[in-house]
Amino acid sequence: MNDPDDTRMRLRNNRLSYIWLIRQLALRGIATDKTEMSSVINGGRKGAKAELILKTSNSILDDYESLFLRKESPEDDKNKK
Repeated sequence: MNDPDDTRMRLRNNRLSYIWLIRQLALRGIATDKTEMSSVINGGRKGAKAELILKTSNSILDDYESLFLRKESPEDDKNKK
């Protein structure tokens, strides 16, 4: 099961908005709006579509984080000294 709290925290930590996520979902063929997204992320909406939104949202956030969050390597540690 996908955790709405995790999705909300990941959006916040990456400084991404619901609107950004709604657009990304639309690119993947999932239609939603601000009201529905808010209900899903806040845990008030359950069911197959809510699970699809959360699952796909987490996949989108995985992709975003792998592309835009730079992972520190051991080489970076050497350069800091």
